[in-house]
Amino acid sequence: MHKYSIVFVPPAENIQLKHRIIESTDQETALKTFFSEEITDYYTDDEQGFFYFKQDFFEQSGPSGSILLCE
Repeated sequence: MHKYSIVFVPPAENIQLKHRIIESTDQETALKTFFSEEITDYYTDDEQGFFYFKQDFFEQSGPSGSILLCE
């Protein structure tokens, strides 16, 4: 299994940086785990919420997060 370092700034008035190291088989699964365990207070807890999370996460003009593969 791979380890992914995920950092995300949720869309909230009180800005709190969220950071976790997640073990997962791939990046998509790591993001889903992070989303379901850390971010559902800010998005709906469904596929549409995850879609918006990823869209914010990978925004070209200023992403709200970063994911790195840790070896």
